[in-house]
Amino acid sequence: QVLGVDINARALQLTRVNAALAGVPVDAAGSDLLSGVPGAFDLIVSNPPYLVDPAARAYRHGGGDLGAGLSLAILEASLDRLAPGGTLVLYTGAAIVNGIDPFKVAALARCGGAEWTYAEVDPDVFGEELEAGAYSAADRIAAVVLTVTKQE
Repeated sequence: QVLGVDINARALQLTRVNAALAGVPVDAAGSDLLSGVPGAFDLIVSNPPYLVDPAARAYRHGGGDLGAGLSLAILEASLDRLAPGGTLVLYTGAAIVNGIDPFKVAALARCGGAEWTYAEVDPDVFGEELEAGAYSAADRIAAVVLTVTKQE
């Protein structure tokens, strides 16, 4: 069973349309993170907004320090809801400050005993954002994939 979850009603509508066009059975449910859906999950895949947007536009603004707030909230919610052996794949952005990745530090501190991998898949996305006030101390914004598997 595949379940698409989003807080955005338009995104859910597009999920249903795309699934129907592809002939793939997908259920779509409105939820803030995973609060509105029951059960445990074998696989959670997420690509949330991860930038700091002064206008706080939902499709772009990740909240928190350097845009990492929503990604960290998804990580925490997922760890609670993964089935034993279940995996979270989180594609997000990470602002690198003085050579340090604060998102990675915060995320791995939350992983507890789970197995994880962390890969930088693009070293410099959204370079134009570095001119904005929120990123004045950042060296770059990297696209990263955090994969976390809950122990069985």
